[in-house]
Amino acid sequence: MEIEELLDESIEPRLEAWLKKWANALEALNNIGGLFVGMKENCVLGEIGEQVSISGPVHIGKGTKIHPFVTIEGPVIIGENASVRSHSIIRSQAYIGSDCVVGHSADVKRSICLNGAKMQCGIFLGDSVLGCGARIGSGVITANRKFNQTEVFIKNATGSLPRRSGREFFGAIIGRYCRLGANVVTYPGTIIREHTWVGAGCVLHGTYGPDQFISVKQDLDIQPKNRLNLRSGKGEYEHV
Repeated sequence: MEIEELLDESIEPRLEAWLKKWANALEALNNIGGLFVGMKENCVLGEIGEQVSISGPVHIGKGTKIHPFVTIEGPVIIGENASVRSHSIIRSQAYIGSDCVVGHSADVKRSICLNGAKMQCGIFLGDSVLGCGARIGSGVITANRKFNQTEVFIKNATGSLPRRSGREFFGAIIGRYCRLGANVVTYPGTIIREHTWVGAGCVLHGTYGPDQFISVKQDLDIQPKNRLNLRSGKGEYEHV
């Protein structure tokens, strides 16, 4: 995915210049360590809740709120006016841009989350890139490693031969303003281009978008059932 498909007008000039050094989003991810060069001490300008565990180096911008019981394992950068909700974990080499939301019990590791991206509760974002204004719903998993622990390949939308990523750990690249519904799962190496929406429960493997709406069709098997007088209650009926 081209870098331009990740950005909008909110991006800071310095970060934009760094991103545009790379040929594409995968190259930026490959060089994510460059975002943290020179970080040696903690710089905390935001609000830190009770029982937050921080092991530096960490930068937390003005107006950002870290809620209670969050774990941050540096090096980590969190921009301004972000919200990191309780019991989430931000692991090494995570970049969280300004105005981002990291939901309750989320797990973010070695990923670039650009300005305005929102991640709801219980998600896993690993070795991934999330574009400006993208949103991923509760329970979304960006799987980042194959069972056999070999190199991840990228499937093209055109059906041509898969491309090598050069990475054993590679989650997903998700363009600006994409939306992933609850419990979406992406296979390692999934690409979702800008302005694409993915309905709840989809499992994706390949390259999608831009400007697509993806949903899953299912056939429900609906059978009649008898009401049961449950032992655990006091004679109440079970209503389904």
